[in-house]
Amino acid sequence: MSTLADSLRGRRFGLVLSAGYFGFFGHAGVVAALEAAGLAPAAWAGTSAGALVAAMGASGMNAGAIAELMGTVKREDFWDPAPLSLVWNTLRGRGATGLLRGERFRALLERHLPVRDIESCRAPLVIVTSDVTSASPRVHVRGPLAAAVHASCAYPGLFQTVDDEASQLWDGGLVDKAPLVALAERASDLDALLVTYLPSDTKAAATSRPRRHGYVGGLAQGLAAVRHEHYVLQAKLCEARGLPVYELSPTLTPLGPTRLHLGPRALDEARTFVTCALDGSAEAMRPYKRAS
Repeated sequence: MSTLADSLRGRRFGLVLSAGYFGFFGHAGVVAALEAAGLAPAAWAGTSAGALVAAMGASGMNAGAIAELMGTVKREDFWDPAPLSLVWNTLRGRGATGLLRGERFRALLERHLPVRDIESCRAPLVIVTSDVTSASPRVHVRGPLAAAVHASCAYPGLFQTVDDEASQLWDGGLVDKAPLVALAERASDLDALLVTYLPSDTKAAATSRPRRHGYVGGLAQGLAAVRHEHYVLQAKLCEARGLPVYELSPTLTPLGPTRLHLGPRALDEARTFVTCALDGSAEAMRPYKRAS
């Protein structure tokens, strides 16, 4: 049996880190497991929480540095609510687009990311955002790194949209949960893709119990279904083009702005999951491989 580690070792593989609400601790655990196994991605891609960790990895931060930074971030480091009047307009669906201005988050990124521009990263990097002005995905392969990460992480309702010239940019997870094709086109010499696909509803995944949804929750579930099917189509397309797609989908402790103290637990859960997966069958990690 060829293990997943065997299938990746000595090959140029791209690491794709999906969107997932406050999933950056989990992605940090994935990077830690790969580094411990001596596996270094040749290219990186990410959306939302995945964009943050992909940016760190592609710009040269090792797993220890990423985990250390994650462990020091506190809610007040990024919590900068807009004036109450704007918050009220956000809740009414008028004017403002989120609770947080995002200025503290941008400053945090600019302080800690090792490089200023995407093209200065040590490895090719793809970040996806949602251009709500043109109603289309935006693929970032050059330009200011902190700005792209900020926009891709701007979770709807929590963060306000990020202005980019005449466009408003929002969370990339709205339009591309795991940008497989974007990375395959950016780094055409890759031998394989490894994707960490985090569930959209972490609480439901953790409990495995059916939940009834209200209006907002129902819309969110519908969007999650569309995003998942979009991801599946991308994975099947890459496989059809001869680019193997290996999928890791750990179930992690749910996190959020008030649960950051549980981040190290999620990081350890992801690291343990991936360490075990690397010793498992590679073919079992290819759910979208074409039948021969």
